[in-house]
This record gives sequence, C-alpha cells and structure tokens, in this order.
Amino acid sequence: MQQAARALYEAGALDRFITSLRYDSRSARQRLVCRAARLVRFDLETQLKRRTVTELPPEKVESHPWGEIARLVVGKIDGGGRLTDLVWERTESAFDRLVARRIRPNHQAVYGFEHSSLTAFTRAKELGLRVVYDIPAPEPVFVQKLLETEIRSFPELNTPYHHHTAARDDRRTSRRKAEWEAADLVIVASQFTRNSFSAAGRDVSKVRVVPYGAPPALQLGDASDSSEGGPLRLIWAGSFSIRKGAHYLLDAWHQGKFGRHAQLDVFGAVSVPRKLLQPSPEGVNFGGSIPRDRLMERYRSSDALVFPTLCDGFGMVVTEAWSSGLPVITTDRAGASDLLKPMKNGLLIKAGDPVAIVSAIEWCLSHRAELRSMRKEALATAAAWQWADYRRALQAVLRERGILGALER
Repeated sequence: MQQAARALYEAGALDRFITSLRYDSRSARQRLVCRAARLVRFDLETQLKRRTVTELPPEKVESHPWGEIARLVVGKIDGGGRLTDLVWERTESAFDRLVARRIRPNHQAVYGFEHSSLTAFTRAKELGLRVVYDIPAPEPVFVQKLLETEIRSFPELNTPYHHHTAARDDRRTSRRKAEWEAADLVIVASQFTRNSFSAAGRDVSKVRVVPYGAPPALQLGDASDSSEGGPLRLIWAGSFSIRKGAHYLLDAWHQGKFGRHAQLDVFGAVSVPRKLLQPSPEGVNFGGSIPRDRLMERYRSSDALVFPTLCDGFGMVVTEAWSSGLPVITTDRAGASDLLKPMKNGLLIKAGDPVAIVSAIEWCLSHRAELRSMRKEALATAAAWQWADYRRALQAVLRERGILGALER
C-alpha cells in the first residue's frame, strides 16, 4: 500500500494516504497501550513497529489506528481466531465508512484496496470520481474451492476456524465483487491473479498486472554462502498454513526423512492443526514471527527458501529471498513465479504435490554447488525489478487509463 501511495506522491498526485495503523513513537496513547500490553506479556510495540510508514512524508499520512490495535490485542488472547476475525471485519467496515466521509468533490480519483473500500467507492462514483481497485489475492471463490478440496483430502484441516470463515465467505465475496464492479481500473500483482478472475468470468479488460518490487539487492559477496559440509539450510517465511502448502511440506519432509541431512527454520504464525505436527518433525525449528531485519539476516544464512504455496497473488517472501541471494523453491501458483527462471534462480514445482517437494529438496541436497551458483541470478532478478520499477510501472498504467493525467492537472 505504501509503495502505491508513494507512486502517486512522486507524481504529485497524492492528497492523503489514509491508513488504519501507523506506528508513531511520539504518540502518548500508543506508548500507554504498549505498556499496558506488557503487563500481560504481549510485545505490542514490536507488532506496531512493523506498521511504520517509511515511504511518505508524515503530513501526507492520516492514521486511524484503534481498530487495528484492538484486533492485535484480541488476537493475543483469542485461541481459535474466530473472535479476531469478527473484530477484523467490523474494523474494516468502520474504516471504509471513515474514508468515504473524507472524499470531497474536488478529488479526481480514489485508490482503494480489497474488502476495505466498498463504501468509499460508492461515494466516489456518486461524485463522478475515478476508482482504482488494488487486489493482492486471487479470485475469492477460486480460493474457497481450493481450500474445500484440501479439507476433503485432509479432514484434520476442517477446524472450527474454517467453519467460522466458510459461513461468512458468501457475504465477503459479494462485497469484493461489488468493489470490483465499481472500479474503473483493477491492479493485480501477477498473471496468476489475473487468470483466476478471468476463469471466474470477470471482465479482465480493466485489469493491469504490476508485479511488486524487491528490496535492494545485496552484493554477491554479502549474500548467503552455502557450504559443501553441514546440513542443507532451508527457510520458510510467513504463515505456516494450508493455503501456503505447509501440510504438503510436512508430508514431504517425513517421506524424505530430511531431518537427517537438512534443517528447516520456520518463521511465521503456525495455523495448521497440531496433530499434523505430531510427532515433531526432525530438523524442523519453529521460530515464530520475527522482525523483518532479523528475517533478512536469516535469508542470508540459508541455502534456499521453501514456498510451496497453493494460492498466492504474489508472495513477497520470494523477492525478499532473491534480494538476499537466496534461491527459491516455489510453485506454479505463486504470483512471483512470473519472475522465476527454473534452474537459474530457483526451482519451480507443481502445487499440492509432496513428491515434487521431495524431488526438489533431494536435488538441493545432491547439487550443493549448483544451488550456490544460483545466488548470482537470484540477486540479478531482485536488482532488475525494484520498488522504484514498480512505482514507474504503476504510474504508466494510471496514465494509460487517463487517471494519473487527471490527477496531475
């Protein structure tokens, strides 16, 4: 979101960037809430710091943080996730209504994001403004069907949380579809996402693909350096969940008995059922969520990122890994695979196939030198498509559709 806002700012077209939560070390209220959270052993400050606005001058940012803070606090005490989900939905709607009240007739366009923009878009259309809709995820019914297929194959994935969200899917999908219909232009990050909407019968003539950028690429000498000896060091970053293919990786890990020769460090929230983690997989370490700077350090000390996602509109962990010189094992359902060059900056495998994961890890174990040689191409991939390239591409699309031109006048 910040990079899209910065693209508008750099073009001189940004009035305001309205966001739910911006970390502000000067805020007495935020400091007070953080101190209160420490009383119940919740490091809220670390969570807030991940929401620091770094890409825009402070005077362009309008923050309304309390709904998101409430969601974070509830998430700490909500074991099943259902209450957190309800708080999320309520705060999304409240934020949307707030943004709608900020729209004025002298604006030319509104740029909004998935599931948080319907009221704002409706207000914009009433005033005759242009609407840009940014969608990070594939078509929602496609995602729902994919998850239902997984649950039929793996009944242990049929958790109370899944029942809770499934009961609300139709309403949430209708909201997203109404946002789509209101949009003059739809921005997605990959061909995979665009194709998922095309297959659902949506009008994709108004869709433009603008891939997300990579962080600044390291120099080759500073990137990860796999050694011939020692275990193969693999890393997982992000939610360890059904949608990301975590259960298939666990299956593959047991099949290949990889704990004898490799280690897998998992960084992110674990949301697969506990029974899938029993017995505890040998060589797999769960490190929880860590700050981004520490995660980038772990990329640099690993041999490959494993990202066997079943459905991902992009997957920024892929470009983060490449920026650290880390080859990536990912699937044909990761949007970032648009940038993957098989056997050059990583390995492309079929989604939902544990045998493919086994084969990929076995290849890495037996081709350590070739794996190391991929570091150069991984860095080159990241260097070739930075966030500045994303912003220029987004500006070009907005000009092509006559939206940025109106804003620049």
